[in-house]
Amino acid sequence: MRATTLQDDDLIKLIRQHLPDFAFKRAERLQSPGQFNIVLTVDDKWIFRFPKSAGAAADLARELEILPRLHGRLPLPIPHPRSHARDAASGRLLFMGYPRLPGEPLTPARFARLQDDAAVLAGIAKDLALFLRALHVIKPAEHGLAPAGEDALAEWTRFGDEIRGKLFPHMRSDARETVARNFEAALNDAEIWYYDACLIHGDFGTGNLLFRDGRVSGVIDFGFCAPGDPAQDLGALLASYGEAFVERVCRHYPALRAGLPRARFYQSNYALIQALYALRDGDAAEFEDGMREYV
Repeated sequence: MRATTLQDDDLIKLIRQHLPDFAFKRAERLQSPGQFNIVLTVDDKWIFRFPKSAGAAADLARELEILPRLHGRLPLPIPHPRSHARDAASGRLLFMGYPRLPGEPLTPARFARLQDDAAVLAGIAKDLALFLRALHVIKPAEHGLAPAGEDALAEWTRFGDEIRGKLFPHMRSDARETVARNFEAALNDAEIWYYDACLIHGDFGTGNLLFRDGRVSGVIDFGFCAPGDPAQDLGALLASYGEAFVERVCRHYPALRAGLPRARFYQSNYALIQALYALRDGDAAEFEDGMREYV
């Protein structure tokens, strides 16, 4: 496996090369930008995201296409791309830049410090619920987006096959047995797989939800935004903040409760999905992190 070897100077050189009229003084790398992109903050006013792999570049290109179609439709700030560059030979997206949104990621550690403030938790839950409600009612066809491809059952059947073929050789025998039972029970329970496909965020969790002054101040990283299962967004909230908080969210968006069985199944396997994407991208560190509980 090989992770990206781009250094900060390489990234700054790319910005200056492709945006010669964009003047700036300082660029710093975010220490926890997520699995798929290197992120620079520029003069504390701009965000520039550089995909680590060809797969991540395709995801970022989809985000660049979809974000302008969502502006004005959602109740929380989202990125507004102002610049991007592509490789002249391959057409691969090299970076995307946009004004920095206010706030900091609502990490599990930051969220834990809020547990004694019921009013703040209620406000965050309402913010996120109203955002998801607004996103999930957007009709993809009205914005030139392709309809959903494979349904969630087919997608997770494929994930199960990939996990067995690519990850099982790296796992303890008892971990393999537990994962196999988990997939068999969920995939054979036909009743949980009924849902209406809608536009979803696709990675609606801790690193992509911004927080300031007691409220959600923005939502970022729309690389997986596409028509799909709304329980994917619910599963990300479960993984980030737990069942009690998800119940708060569902009070403002009751229709989400129907997806809880799928969301719990998704949440229980997100680390393995992380490992699959790490294999795709040649990212040894993310692979090790995703497999940590299974080896």
